[in-house]
Amino acid sequence: MNGWIRLDRGIQGNFLWEEPEALKLWIYLLMAASLTDKATAFNGQMLTIKRGQLVFGLNAASARLNISVRRLRKYLDWFSADDMIDKQVTNKFSIISITNYSKYQDVGKQASGKSQATAKQRATTIQVNKEQSIPPTVDEVRAYCDSRSNGIDPEMFIAFYEARGWKIGKDRMKSWKACVVTWEKRRQEQTPTREQSWGVEL
Repeated sequence: MNGWIRLDRGIQGNFLWEEPEALKLWIYLLMAASLTDKATAFNGQMLTIKRGQLVFGLNAASARLNISVRRLRKYLDWFSADDMIDKQVTNKFSIISITNYSKYQDVGKQASGKSQATAKQRATTIQVNKEQSIPPTVDEVRAYCDSRSNGIDPEMFIAFYEARGWKIGKDRMKSWKACVVTWEKRRQEQTPTREQSWGVEL
């Protein structure tokens, strides 16, 4: 496939930056998304795919990306939770829509020759998620955490990032919701299973 996608340096402040497999999947989705509305055949079925959409099969993507189906499902759930994608799921495949694809990827006609080379050098913008106010209020964080039932203390979350100037490393935070998802993931990884709590070796 020819052409290019736009990549924002702000992705370094997103949870994707800490998850190489999730970042790999996200870039794959962007590259595979259709540039135009079109009709396509998939498993003997004609589908209408709009700009910013793609037909996604877990098994095919797993083989292509060398990522397990279980982890692909997890990353897609993260993307959905952070409003990065919408999914239309069937028993054979999914149609994934990149949220705000045109807003972040619409550069008009891709230039040719020298102008295309220049455009490639300047193409440094990728949609990570919807615009979010930074810093959020305690109520905003509490509502988001409650909606995900993750048990994260919103006041602790805000105090943590206020002490760091709302930065991830040296970069300004782009998405506090993405940071909540990262906290949630780490919390799950640090919580022992019932078997582990009992000292049972799995």
